[in-house]
Amino acid sequence: MAEPNASFLHTVSNQLLELVSRVEDDVARYADSRVGPTGGGFVIYYLTDENGEPLKDVTVADLGSSLADIVETRGFQQLQEHCEMRNLKVRIDEHFYASDPRPTKIYRVIIDGWQMGSPI
Repeated sequence: MAEPNASFLHTVSNQLLELVSRVEDDVARYADSRVGPTGGGFVIYYLTDENGEPLKDVTVADLGSSLADIVETRGFQQLQEHCEMRNLKVRIDEHFYASDPRPTKIYRVIIDGWQMGSPI
């Protein structure tokens, strides 16, 4: 298998690093809004490609990379550490996007695990 595309992974890592500065405000804003189920909530961020479109698994694969490569980036590692220090959970999931012309999923970063009224 070819080496993952370093430039692509650097770009995705930077997107994840940008989330570190947003998480606390976004979680606090959501928790204060009292929207959603009592007892918890979540925030979703979409990873994007160079055109600002949702990052698709087929694009990542075409670049010789995978979700495992994204999770190993410095950006994800720092985001994960940041969330863990605040008793938040973070994960990247693959969300169904389209079946035509080929089955496609997009990558979402999900932050959750807090209790309403005490987000951080």
